[in-house]
Amino acid sequence: MPGTRFAVSVAAALVGGSLLLDSAPSHAQGMGDGESTANTQPTRETPAMRERVYSRLAEAQACSEMDDLVCAEELLQEVRDMDGLNSYEVAQMWNFYAFIYFGQDNYAEAINAYEMVLAQPDLPLGMETTTRFTLCQLYFQQERYQDSLDMLDQWFAIAENPGPDPYILRAQIHYQLQQYREGIEPVLQAIEVAQVQGQELQENWYRLLNVFYYELEDYPNVISVLRTIIDTWPKREYFIQLSAMYGQEGEDARQLALYETAYEAGWLERGNEFVQLAQLLLGADIPVKAARIMEAGLDDGTIESNENNWRVLAQAWQLAQEDVKALPALSRAAGMSDNGEIDLRLAQSHQNLANWQDCVDTAREGLRKGDLRRPDQGNMILGACLFELEEYTAARAAFEEAEEDTRSRTAAQSWIQYVNAEEERENQLQAALNR
Repeated sequence: MPGTRFAVSVAAALVGGSLLLDSAPSHAQGMGDGESTANTQPTRETPAMRERVYSRLAEAQACSEMDDLVCAEELLQEVRDMDGLNSYEVAQMWNFYAFIYFGQDNYAEAINAYEMVLAQPDLPLGMETTTRFTLCQLYFQQERYQDSLDMLDQWFAIAENPGPDPYILRAQIHYQLQQYREGIEPVLQAIEVAQVQGQELQENWYRLLNVFYYELEDYPNVISVLRTIIDTWPKREYFIQLSAMYGQEGEDARQLALYETAYEAGWLERGNEFVQLAQLLLGADIPVKAARIMEAGLDDGTIESNENNWRVLAQAWQLAQEDVKALPALSRAAGMSDNGEIDLRLAQSHQNLANWQDCVDTAREGLRKGDLRRPDQGNMILGACLFELEEYTAARAAFEEAEEDTRSRTAAQSWIQYVNAEEERENQLQAALNR
């Protein structure tokens, strides 16, 4: 379960005080406002504990305090063998058995013993309240979640002024039962109770609430809860989560703002997070910052050196109209690619910079690799750069290849006419010079 589980406080319940009080030792801190339920609820008429029973249980407690559980069990057996025990005496005996079984990590028998406590009539209200809450926690610990929920409902029916923690326990039980919608209200109740009682709100309550909304695909409420969490507990993970939710909901500007905040705070740690920021910056038409983030990450190894990441860097420099700076990134990406797409992009960059021979070499490499979406465009680039090198025959051949595709036919035919005309003009000029 996300967050820290509601701690099972059975041990505290068992050793928090004398086992021979009117009720089992209270662990009400977190159950209510600090006072035992037994002090505020109407009292019940309960049979008195007689001296012969009390003395044996007191001796058993003394043995247990010396960690002599064998002695304690022998004394409990003496009580068990007594005739005519009243309901309260039986309840105290089973309460003590529960203590022993829990100390032995025998949770099944501890549960049975507590169930025997509740089976007795006329229990003191405080004893019943504490026993039910302890049983609820034991059921939870043993993954008997429906039993835990049922017992907690019975506890709420008799508890007075509960604190927030039992509501959170109820929410966590609903989580374990995959009852996500039912888990929302107990968390909201816990928050309200804490505010009324002046208790500190807990980060994990909101985390749990956020999980319920996420499981229900209620993304607007996920965003709302995350914003509340960030206001109180600003941490890296929450900024990343909220940014992702903004992206999922198409709120790109808010997503970028959060990512930039996390970046400035030094909370971005993984390479993919830096790449995500760069891509968001590109989407917002901030290519220079995107390029610098990508370049720094690739240089220091924070960002993995792979084809896609070098392509992002190249794209950033190209969008910034820094074609010269884009060339090294495109070259790295092309060298890692199995197809010729990036080689053709590199060829086009060389063409834009009038690097004619480099344009020809990379265009040919791209066409050689193949697996191209538009090989006709590759041949058009190749033909144009060959033309600039005055390699007319090779240029014409490239345009003729491009002409086979209807999408480039008109442009290729125009180029072929232009190549032929230029070649004819140069031939005539050369003939005139040779006379």
